[in-house]
Amino acid sequence: MKSISVMIAGLLAGIFSIQVNAAEVTQCGDNVCFTYDDSTLFGSANVVGNNIFFLPTEFVASSVDDEGATSTFATINVVVESITEGFDMTQFMLLEQGDYRLDGRSASVTAAGMLAVTSLTQTCGGLFPCRESDIFNVEGLDTYGAMTDWEGSAMVDLTSNQNWGSDTKVTMTIENRLSATTLQLGDQAFIEKKFAGVGITVVPVPAAVWLLGSALGGLGLMRRRKTVTA
Repeated sequence: MKSISVMIAGLLAGIFSIQVNAAEVTQCGDNVCFTYDDSTLFGSANVVGNNIFFLPTEFVASSVDDEGATSTFATINVVVESITEGFDMTQFMLLEQGDYRLDGRSASVTAAGMLAVTSLTQTCGGLFPCRESDIFNVEGLDTYGAMTDWEGSAMVDLTSNQNWGSDTKVTMTIENRLSATTLQLGDQAFIEKKFAGVGITVVPVPAAVWLLGSALGGLGLMRRRKTVTA
């Protein structure tokens, strides 16, 4: 009986610990509010206008000597809700940035990610919520002997789905995987993500996409400048 009581107490403590560590946060911009869990590897977010961006500090993959392949994977779900009448969201653009270092010819790194948007108000085909996604894989991570920047992007356009078009409340999912590999003694591989930002717009035209990308690029550039001056 005593062992069962101890086990139950341990389970309750574990549940309480999870509840304490998982904190739901809501932050509002000009026309939308973002709700997310700030206990993931993405960390806490900043909101500027209708853009949300994360500055993670522990999203890292590394491998040393002949350790082989190691990887870090994380997902964050962000509920995005319009708070301005007439602001029906149509486009979501993800920009990510980080850096990496390779020492030794057996060393390699990869970075990949996905942006998905799922409706919380509409169904497509009558059964399931409308959903669109885009995936990126970063190419050319082959600079050796120096810390080097990397960048990846993805975009979801709701107007590309003739049964959807726009929405006022969605779940936005960001997935990322970083990997580092070494196969020989003395080699080292390191990669980290430092910035992840998503901008939202209601204007489905190329000019708006360009402006959205420029805004996110500006936030990323600010991150780089802070990193250099730190």
